Amino acid sequence: MSDPFGIISGTKQVTKTLNESVKASEELSKAIDGVLAVADKAAKERTASRKKSREVSADTTTIIEAVDEFQRLMLAKQSEEKIKEEITKKYGSKAWDEIQGIKARKQWEERQDKYLEQNDRRVMKSVMALCYIFATWIAYECTWGRWR
Repeated sequence: MSDPFGIISGTKQVTKTLNESVKASEELSKAIDGVLAVADKAAKERTASRKKSREVSADTTTIIEAVDEFQRLMLAKQSEEKIKEEITKKYGSKAWDEIQGIKARKQWEERQDKYLEQNDRRVMKSVMALCYIFATWIAYECTWGRWR
């Protein structure tokens, strides 16, 4: 039998297009899930490392580490005092005040950089979520919606 109106070939073409759109939407979903899984894994690893660094164990290594940190802090304070004396002798007390201002500005810039980095991560996660939602919508429309 011949197909004078092209119904059979048209049906085959529609079926082929639908199968391709389903495959494309599945691949897109897998790619997005992979990216989200990597981001989730990295966040969990960072959380675990933070928790591990805050854990206090009963062994002596924690005490030794605490003593070492205390000694480093005391050394830093003593060094700062020595530098303060030298700067005030050489340049005066206003120079030390300027140095303290520069130190405060540097600390503020560090905090600002950390905040902006966290904000960028939040924005990237939001964009990834929107892409996932958009891809899901396109896959739905291509498979079952108006565009099939």
